[in-house]
Amino acid sequence: MELRDIEIFLTLAEELHFGRTAERLHVTPSRVSQAIKKQERRIGAPLFHRTTRKVVLTDLGHLLHAEMKPHYKGIQDALDHVAATAGRPLGTLRAGFINAMWSQLFVRAADTVQADHPGTRIALREYLGGDALQPLHNGDADVICASYPIDEPGLTAGPVLLREAPLLVVPSSHPLAERDSVSMEDLSDVQLLSTPTMPAVWTRDRIPQTTPGGRPIQAGPEVTSVSQALSFIAAGRGAFIFGDQTMSYHHYSGITLLPIRDGRPLEWGLVHVTQAQTPLLRAFARALTTLVNSADKT
Repeated sequence: MELRDIEIFLTLAEELHFGRTAERLHVTPSRVSQAIKKQERRIGAPLFHRTTRKVVLTDLGHLLHAEMKPHYKGIQDALDHVAATAGRPLGTLRAGFINAMWSQLFVRAADTVQADHPGTRIALREYLGGDALQPLHNGDADVICASYPIDEPGLTAGPVLLREAPLLVVPSSHPLAERDSVSMEDLSDVQLLSTPTMPAVWTRDRIPQTTPGGRPIQAGPEVTSVSQALSFIAAGRGAFIFGDQTMSYHHYSGITLLPIRDGRPLEWGLVHVTQAQTPLLRAFARALTTLVNSADKT
């Protein structure tokens, strides 16, 4: 017996009128009649007494109604519960962050989500900058903060959450350190540190091989974290482009921060495996967005 036929029987048992039952269920009276006849053939006995003036349940009809109604309600309750659950955050979300700036935002966003949705868990983990998007590809993280642009298949980037002014970080002993700012053309005077696992699109954006005017830029030693990069810079082994907000969380002696006058802003957001979007991930993204926006207004 189909669920719709069960619904027709239960409704007719309440209405005791074929026309009102059809109207209530948005079907035709003939559809109601066919469903009842089908059920009666299967059972082998009438469920309703029909006359030109009224419709009443038989004793067998009363018995079927009494036994079927609680089961039908259980099915409806189960469907309603699953539908509600589909839009409600549940379970655990593994969220990865890269530096101190994001760690504070992630902790506060996780606290907000877990307080609003008891039973959920945001598992936070710090990754090295050199890990790039590998935590997503390896299945170690569900979502991470990442520098944009993102052009890797299977990954989805959310809206830009944060923009940073670009800074060229050089050793304080470097001749450029005496300036108030630099241009992209000045990159030909430094060695830019490299990150071996950085996606190609990031490399083109953060570690260009030539200046806009075509002058070559020297490649420096490889690094895998912000701390390592800054220690290399302080030791005079190269330079790198960081954002101003990122550098507000790192204080190193022996380095100088130079605004890049014609540099593009560095953009950040959340990236996740395309097929892994869940209500919990969306709740975390909303909480993080609210925190970033409120920070921008203060």
